[in-house]
Amino acid sequence: MKRLLLSGVLLLAVMVGSSGAFGADFQRGLDAYNRGDYVAAFKELVPLVEQGDYEAQFMLGGIRRRR
Repeated sequence: MKRLLLSGVLLLAVMVGSSGAFGADFQRGLDAYNRGDYVAAFKELVPLVEQGDYEAQFMLGGIRRRR
């Protein structure tokens, strides 16, 4: 029972943590991408990619194709 509770708490912490910092940086990167500022988008997305954010990886792939 303790393991189940601990697993649930850890999952909740990861979900809450990722929706905060990841969301803000990703949104700034997405906004920069949409306005054609690929340098700014790259700067916003790279830290997220390094943390394993798959959406940021997808966006970064889009920037790479445009070069």
